[in-house]
Amino acid sequence: MSEHLLEIDIVTPARIIYSGKAESVSVPGTKGPFQVLFNHAPIISSLDIGAIKILDENHHETIYATDGGFVEVLKNHVSIIVETAEEAHTINVAVAEAKAEDLKITLEATQNYTQRDEIKKEIAKLENKVRVAERK
Repeated sequence: MSEHLLEIDIVTPARIIYSGKAESVSVPGTKGPFQVLFNHAPIISSLDIGAIKILDENHHETIYATDGGFVEVLKNHVSIIVETAEEAHTINVAVAEAKAEDLKITLEATQNYTQRDEIKKEIAKLENKVRVAERK
């Protein structure tokens, strides 16, 4: 089975989050989530806020919360470039929920449409972290 593995790299501007072999990876494509398996067709796709799920060669699943980015699949190598990726078990749910609630209060008091859109996106990122953390 080991000859049917993908090489996966998850990279943020700050560091390499993950680099290793895996049986599959699922990503939150902007047109919908999709899974990459061995011998997947070449693709470049944008990613949305969501979860990246890696099933490694030992059948262990690792889940990351991400804020979006890009993925490239070419010759069984998957490169995932994202702004952030936080492993599910490291997410502090209470902190994320509290920040989201604070932002919801700020949103109600904000009238500028650009600022409102930015606040809504931050709330979506925090709510995604909570969802991902609860899956762990």
